[in-house]
Amino acid sequence: MWGVVYHGAGDFCWEEVGKPVLQGPADAIVRVRRAGICGSDLHLWHGLPLPDRGFAVGHEFVGVVEEVGPAVRTLAPGDRVLVSCTAGCGTCEACRSGLHSGCSVTTGGGAHSNVFGFSRSLAGGQAEAVRVPFADVNAFRIPDAMDDERALFLTDALPTADMATELAAVEPGDAVVVFGCGPVGSLVQRCARLRGAARVIAVDPDPARLARARERGCEVVNPDAEDLVKRVLGLTGGRGADAIVEAVGRAELVASAVTLARPGGRIAVVGLIAAPVELPWGALLLKSLSLRTGLVSPQRHVTRLLALLESGRLDPMDLITHRLPLSRAVEAYRMLSARKGDALKVVLAA
Repeated sequence: MWGVVYHGAGDFCWEEVGKPVLQGPADAIVRVRRAGICGSDLHLWHGLPLPDRGFAVGHEFVGVVEEVGPAVRTLAPGDRVLVSCTAGCGTCEACRSGLHSGCSVTTGGGAHSNVFGFSRSLAGGQAEAVRVPFADVNAFRIPDAMDDERALFLTDALPTADMATELAAVEPGDAVVVFGCGPVGSLVQRCARLRGAARVIAVDPDPARLARARERGCEVVNPDAEDLVKRVLGLTGGRGADAIVEAVGRAELVASAVTLARPGGRIAVVGLIAAPVELPWGALLLKSLSLRTGLVSPQRHVTRLLALLESGRLDPMDLITHRLPLSRAVEAYRMLSARKGDALKVVLAA
């Protein structure tokens, strides 16, 4: 079997990997049909350190069930499924509360990541096949009328965006600032509208991405070309934003969010930030701001978001800019890393 294998920063290779096998009675083996490259995958490419090497990367994937363990009840070989990017057991205290990303079983009590494609113990889906533990909890059947690529957004990006607006407590009439017009930031903009935001302000230094956001009805700010604080205050009548979402993964943007928020405002951070974050704590305190963050548990969001996709109220398909064979994934990583052309979301076909 072949996959995109992690060997370190900028060192991913398309090479043979061990064929996945059932390791527990609740496991399933899924033959991958489509996989996506996420911003978190790019963090690995750029040097986010991991303790393991030599495993397939990727946590956004859909496919067809090939084999199931004797304890699997809701899936059968031949079922087309999407798989949550984080794996939970479904029965521990964290999972029962809806926090599958904090599962005490699959994280070893916090000892390692339970995101697919970040360790040898949970190899990723940028490969021809993948083992899915606790398959009844982490894999969801795709409706017959839905294509693989649309379902792919439910594995991570769209649930993360939905979670971000939930963490930021976006309410009808809100002015919402979204840092980042990448795939997740773009979906945050749409989810904020669904929650009733009156205006969505997209912040990004990339003119092409801002143009896309403007077409979606956002007001846009290029922080490299204009005064960010002055512009946001101007757009909000001097109040500041009701809710702010950081969807990039840059520590300094969290401090910027504190400056832009109105008194009593809410800040959500969903970008992967590996560096220490220095907060203007005095301003956070004096403005009575709330700041929340978290790793997504798609299991909580899939059913509702699936209905929104089926109804057409959410349509993420315009975010896909490139489609390549899985065997050309390394080329796709280089393209996304260099921001060549209009590369935004790459889908890999197995």
